[in-house]
Amino acid sequence: MKTREPYQIIIMRPTGERAVMTIRSFWVRVFLSGLVAMAVVLVAMAVWLTSIRGNLAEAENTIEIQSGELKDLNLLLTRKDEEIITLKKKLSLSTIYQSLPESGEPAAARSDARAETPAAEVRSPIAGIKDLVLSGSELSFKVENVRPSSEGAAKGRLFIVFKKQDSEVCYPMVKTKDGIPAETNRGLPFTIRNFKPMNVPVPPAMSDWESMVFYIFDDQGRMRLSMPLDKKQIQ
Repeated sequence: MKTREPYQIIIMRPTGERAVMTIRSFWVRVFLSGLVAMAVVLVAMAVWLTSIRGNLAEAENTIEIQSGELKDLNLLLTRKDEEIITLKKKLSLSTIYQSLPESGEPAAARSDARAETPAAEVRSPIAGIKDLVLSGSELSFKVENVRPSSEGAAKGRLFIVFKKQDSEVCYPMVKTKDGIPAETNRGLPFTIRNFKPMNVPVPPAMSDWESMVFYIFDDQGRMRLSMPLDKKQIQ
């Protein structure tokens, strides 16, 4: 059996006089094995880095999508909060339209201590009160037209009676009878198709008022609204 003879690599000077380095076959194999191992490691690292880059890109895309979903959800929650606040305001400041008794009938006593209404014909409301805000000594609100659109603009006069225990003050200052303005032609005038913002100062003599009643009369002096409110409802 013929055996393979070991080999060696001899590096000579250009002149050929003397060998510079002699590399035997064992070290050649070690060197080549090292090169192969390094190549394998580099390939594995390249594959690993490519995989990581792909995962990072996918993660960034997922984060971007989730961020958009969170923004949409936050916007939806904000709108829902606004709707809830609006509903609460409508519940606490819902306009109360009271039918007036027919001519000749006595005014019925109300169980909730609302102001009594004088005898008059039954009239449908022409305007209501909404978006009531108390800021210091001033009331801000809107008078809205509640007539059918076919009947056009609402026209009338507005009063506010501030109350505390057994005392009361009317704005504008007019005579009252049983807590109801008697000079109906001296109220705050309005003519509205949709709504009209109003600001009314709280009378200094009634700065610590406890409740109020909005009254609206038409041009013929007929009551079209009696809307009582407690101070707690607008604070």
